[in-house]
Amino acid sequence: MRVEVHTDPSAFDALRDEWAALLPRSAVDTLFLRPEWMATWWKVFGREGALRLMTVRDGDGSVLGVAPLFLAPVDADPRQPVPDLSYERPVPRPEATPHNTLLFVGGTEVSDYLDFVVDGAHAREVYRAIFDAVLREEGWEWIDLHCLPASSPTAAAFGELAREAGFGVQVVQEDVCPYIPLPRTWPEYLAVLGRKERHELRRKMARAARTTEVGVLEVGDTAALDGHLAAFVALHEASTPDKADFMRDPRMRRFFDLVARMALENGWLDLSFLTLDGKLAASIFCFRYAESVLVYNSGFDPRTWQSLSPGIVLFGLRIRKAIEEGRREFDFMQGNERYKYDLGGRDRPIYRLFVRRHGLSGAASVV
Repeated sequence: MRVEVHTDPSAFDALRDEWAALLPRSAVDTLFLRPEWMATWWKVFGREGALRLMTVRDGDGSVLGVAPLFLAPVDADPRQPVPDLSYERPVPRPEATPHNTLLFVGGTEVSDYLDFVVDGAHAREVYRAIFDAVLREEGWEWIDLHCLPASSPTAAAFGELAREAGFGVQVVQEDVCPYIPLPRTWPEYLAVLGRKERHELRRKMARAARTTEVGVLEVGDTAALDGHLAAFVALHEASTPDKADFMRDPRMRRFFDLVARMALENGWLDLSFLTLDGKLAASIFCFRYAESVLVYNSGFDPRTWQSLSPGIVLFGLRIRKAIEEGRREFDFMQGNERYKYDLGGRDRPIYRLFVRRHGLSGAASVV
């Protein structure tokens, strides 16, 4: 196995075809591991980091692994077993000190699933090659791998290699990603819901249709994207104070803009609006990838349409559309908001692997 370490972001484009071809052979194949996604993230958030994008090739030169890493100082309290930190939205803390850390390209806040991309038929050798290459890298104190899906072998495989090297290792559950396994028909979906939840969804959708003229606007025109993105941001900010604060960061606005354009160009964008009497009442920013719909964010204006539950109505309509398209999964992604479970969401955990180069060794703990 031969490992190359790419430090120039032009590698995202140069490796695109080989990287994309590897994804279906990996344990995790998601939009967030596409080179297009990671290149977009790097444009906005990579300025303060040093790219360490590793590729693992066999003797014939075929790519068997991609480790999209970068090295950057992060401020955190080293006394915590697993330090609280955010790369994109750091929170100043008096007890925090800087620590050079290897993280996934994709960060900690805006990519719901992250991982190494590893050919499943050669996983053991590829993980060993990546780990040995990481050992040769100088200057890092911590490895902090966020947003690992439950289906990923990385926490176990990479964590075991780190323990064998005498490093301190912690594996913790970071969040949950509720999802709906989609049946073949809308009636079958409704039948899966609890009696109360089924009644409420039907009632809200019927009330909106009875009270107003209900429509769905799907964004598919590049020329109209600017206006629709502005409308989405306005509804997103109106939803809650936390969402308003999120979008006050100009980097977040730029990231959403670039991601929307990238996804639209590749046929992955699913940005839709609920219209009530011709006015935009709610919006869901999703991606269509493989056989799934990925719900990235949403918004509605509670001051105008709250009595008609526009957010829930739009979710109901989009779930029905996904079923009609033959999608297998409607993934709400990170966060345990109540509405996700009311609509039939089932929890799927994601994990975080934290490694200290200079720390107590021992068995990994799962929280």
